[in-house]
Amino acid sequence: FARTNYSKLVYLILKKKYKEPNLNISKVYTKVGDKGTTYLIGNEKVPKNDLRVESYGQIDELNVLIGHCFSHLKSFPKIENYSYISKRLISIQNELFNLGTVLASLGTSNTNDNLPKIENDDITLLEKDIDDMNDALDPLKSFVLPGGNNLTLYIHSARVMCRKSERSVVSVLNKYPTMDISVLKYLNRLSDYLFVLGRFISLKLDVAENLWDPNNISSKNI
Repeated sequence: FARTNYSKLVYLILKKKYKEPNLNISKVYTKVGDKGTTYLIGNEKVPKNDLRVESYGQIDELNVLIGHCFSHLKSFPKIENYSYISKRLISIQNELFNLGTVLASLGTSNTNDNLPKIENDDITLLEKDIDDMNDALDPLKSFVLPGGNNLTLYIHSARVMCRKSERSVVSVLNKYPTMDISVLKYLNRLSDYLFVLGRFISLKLDVAENLWDPNNISSKNI
């Protein structure tokens, strides 16, 4: 389902509490965006390269990568904390949709308090997860080079996409300074979570971490 239709759907269900969404998606294409425009929550029509649309589009990309992480995690059901990590990844995907709702309603006439959003508890739980996993890890002596297996590589991919999304949100914040700062805090914490998760998974799967060595350069060994 096209991400550009997301804001329109949320707008249609604003009369319901967001904890009880009642979506009925019976048609995939609407032709509304054939001329390069879309609607934000509040029914504001904007070009598809609007900062807000670009930003929640990147959040959508991040969500897909989190989905890849979850899919590859299924190959290791015996990993420590498998059930908890699985639940957290699904929760994070839902949280990212809530975050996208905030971006899609910025600067519009909509002021509905029932809109999904990032809560402080979402950020606090990420911090707890980071601390719990980090307690099992040895301190880093250098930067980690992306690698390992497909699961850790997808976690790294999600991490860098999260940072990219964060930079996009900063641009949105500069234009819409009334934006809920929790959006930015959440992405900043999520990227840290993904970094530590990658290290934790590597530890539990006994996958060696490749560390940055500024002298391990092929041209220096010729």
